Amino acid sequence: MTRLPLSFALIPETMSRLSYFEGWPTEVLDRLALGARMIGVPKNGVLANKGQALEHLYVLVSGLVRLYIPLPNNMERVVALVHQGDSLGESCLVLNEVCPFHAIACKDSHLLAIDAMVYRQELGKHSTLASKTLERVSQRLMETLRDMEICAQRSSVQRVACFLMRHQPNPQTLSFNFHLPARKQDIAAKLGLTQETFSRVLSFLDKQGLISMHGAQIIIEDGDKLTEITSMRDSKEHG
Repeated sequence: MTRLPLSFALIPETMSRLSYFEGWPTEVLDRLALGARMIGVPKNGVLANKGQALEHLYVLVSGLVRLYIPLPNNMERVVALVHQGDSLGESCLVLNEVCPFHAIACKDSHLLAIDAMVYRQELGKHSTLASKTLERVSQRLMETLRDMEICAQRSSVQRVACFLMRHQPNPQTLSFNFHLPARKQDIAAKLGLTQETFSRVLSFLDKQGLISMHGAQIIIEDGDKLTEITSMRDSKEHG
């Protein structure tokens, strides 16, 4: 992890371009900038370790960071993927708890590191910011619960079908496309699968005519059938 040369004047401007800070008053961003710096983490570099006391709120400017909990036999459970404009560390800073996961860069990444004390002070001064933080943390909780629901599915096919249909723009759209939001190995780890099983299931669904794959782009051909798979009480295991 390296500190990047970014002038103080550019930090508030960088903040204003990130969705995380949308709606935050300019004067608040200026004060946060006083305790902020830009850092770079290379691919596979460590941003934070499980059990570490965090001293900053991190907001991703570019790249991708995976948050995971180690499991036996050198396995890991990915609990979240942090994309541009997302953050990590609020819960730890608010509750004064150590980091409950490892944070590793999936690719070369740049982040704003905001001093914990400055962040807490601003959060305590502005009820609007506290409400936005509560909303963001609540959204993550709901996302985690949805991931747990997927992992509770009886088969790998059902898990992958659930993952695919979560990208559905609206319930009426049964044919749509999207790009995989991360590497297959990271998506698989979030689903409680190996990368090989995840790839096998995608190939199976492709051969069945339910999806089409073009690199990282997935085209959903039959969302109705995929939805039916997710709701089946018993599903034959194909992975």
